Amino acid sequence: MTVSVTAHAPVVAGVGAVRFRRTTTKARRTEPSPGGRAIPAKATPVIFPHDRLLRTSIPGSGGPRRSRHRCVPRSLNDETNEKRDVRADASSAPVRSPSWDQDDEVVRVDIDVSSAAPHVSSDEYVKKSRSGIAGLQPSTAVCEDMYCTDPGLNQLLISEGSSISRFFSQDEWERHRSVGRYWRHLFSTWKSTIFLRVLEPVLLITAFAGMLALWNLKFAAVFSMPVLQIAPLAHQLSGGIVSLSLVFRTNNSNRRVIDARSLLGKMSKCTRDLTRMAQYVPNKGGLRLDILKHLRSFPYAVESHVRKGRTRTDSRDPTAFRVDPVPGMARALGAKKAQRLAYYENIPSQVLFDMSQILNKALSLGMSTQMHQQCEIIVKELSSVVSESEKILYTPIPISYTRHTSRTLTLWLLTLPFSLWSALGLATIPAIFMLGWLMLGVDEIGIEIEEPFCILPVRPLCDMCEREVVGGMAQALRADDWLPAAKK
Repeated sequence: MTVSVTAHAPVVAGVGAVRFRRTTTKARRTEPSPGGRAIPAKATPVIFPHDRLLRTSIPGSGGPRRSRHRCVPRSLNDETNEKRDVRADASSAPVRSPSWDQDDEVVRVDIDVSSAAPHVSSDEYVKKSRSGIAGLQPSTAVCEDMYCTDPGLNQLLISEGSSISRFFSQDEWERHRSVGRYWRHLFSTWKSTIFLRVLEPVLLITAFAGMLALWNLKFAAVFSMPVLQIAPLAHQLSGGIVSLSLVFRTNNSNRRVIDARSLLGKMSKCTRDLTRMAQYVPNKGGLRLDILKHLRSFPYAVESHVRKGRTRTDSRDPTAFRVDPVPGMARALGAKKAQRLAYYENIPSQVLFDMSQILNKALSLGMSTQMHQQCEIIVKELSSVVSESEKILYTPIPISYTRHTSRTLTLWLLTLPFSLWSALGLATIPAIFMLGWLMLGVDEIGIEIEEPFCILPVRPLCDMCEREVVGGMAQALRADDWLPAAKK
């Protein structure tokens, strides 16, 4: 038996301490598991930094749990090496598709990293990259469970704890709206992604204010030069313009997040609708099952389309990878067909094209014209999800507006100490730090959420759509063929 694993850091509590890449190692020995499947007790990891990243756990398996075990995807050749009982999908799945593929099943293994070559982990890299100020990174890591659930997230932009990057439970909603949030958020400011990302420019602006204070207090008198200060009227008049620019940009970015989340919700709705409408597809030739299998693979095709991969300047950066649609699609279509679809540039459009061909064949076998039209309308809506997602993904807010806002805000903050000196004196320095953090933070929020697919919970929603299809598959397949009534 072979397993695929690359360990970048010593094993610690939490799933995110180990990242996975496609490699092949032999297990030293195996132990029987409660489910009757052999589990390797210890494996020696081999590191290939440039290999493709494999990721994912089986949808419906309850997600990652904090333990000494790690989620490791099987290699594509494991099914020929071992006979085992494979789960169809979610724990409550009532049916197993004949095309169920075992390539992406997740096993639990104990990993021995004592002999692994030293390599920077994702958590260490992210903590160092969030802020350019050495020593000011938080000691805790990005939420490991969240990353294991959705590895396509941009780790440099997501925050610890509660985040828009995962589904909220009722307990999280209670914590989110509790009155104690004010103190909790205040004392966790140093962990904030926004704070760490804007800390460098804020400190530079504050240092400029400190040099101005040093000149006005000491060097101006030594060299018989005037004190550098201006009337505050100029900043009072221009402050409204700067504020409007920030609000306009942030509102547009927030609108893009709302639109992207609406598109993901629309995909979930269409998945449920087409699963229900599949009972009107003739069961002849396995057409009903084929349409459900393609529908099951569609969310993962969309995920790979909106997360085409990120390029990092540092070759050691483990956060630079491309979302691979093959494991998720192979569970529904089989590895061979999933790999064929992966060669297309626009994978979701090709999946929809195959679905339309299946519906056309069903129409020739006696499917109701009205039901065929309704199914094609749903396919059309799924196509609109892809098109609208491309509009958000490929077109940012006008770059000239972003540049002008950044220049205006930076110049306004750099000249602000001259206006505050006459009124605040030495208090200008902490005032500039606070104002710089507030205003640059608002601008940074707009930048972070401008491309929303890297921070939204795309993978959990894809897993939810897959569970919906698998959950309704048995009832849809048992339904009798519905043919139009004969004309009298």
